[in-house]
Amino acid sequence: MAAILFRFWRNLAYCQPFNPAGTATSSDGRGMSTMLKSFVHEIIGTPRREPELPQSLEQFRDRKRVLIIFADAQDDRALIQDEWLRKAHMRLIEEDVEVFSIAGGGAFALFDDDWDLDADDIRNRLQGPPSGEFGLILLGRDGIVKLRSSEPMTAEDIFAAFELLPKKTPW
Repeated sequence: MAAILFRFWRNLAYCQPFNPAGTATSSDGRGMSTMLKSFVHEIIGTPRREPELPQSLEQFRDRKRVLIIFADAQDDRALIQDEWLRKAHMRLIEEDVEVFSIAGGGAFALFDDDWDLDADDIRNRLQGPPSGEFGLILLGRDGIVKLRSSEPMTAEDIFAAFELLPKKTPW
């Protein structure tokens, strides 16, 4: 039975539903084969592939959410983002969020905590913006990127993204 399901799943990679426009038919743009693969994974219970986090961020997996701000000294967007996040400091603590700024080749905690992070590894592994450009990345407790933005986001918008994330890791 498992062999049959495996062949079915493998063959789905080459199947796309007919669409005269030539685009995927699912609403999220990933295509029917991706949806069916997910369904098959749920049925046969294949193990979940853990995302590769930068080594310095592994300490937060299953414990905290991580918000990373890629900043540049000459970019006003980083200052705006910093101000919005400082106003929401207590709520960030309540939501178990660690906030880091990656700037000038270093990684710095926005608030009191002192962590040893590798800025270059974080930028490379999370596919952050090129040095000198603004970016924001939110990692869930599971270590998966949940949100990306190239513009500052209000604390309310970031907290709204939290509502879409599970409160506890299901495993």
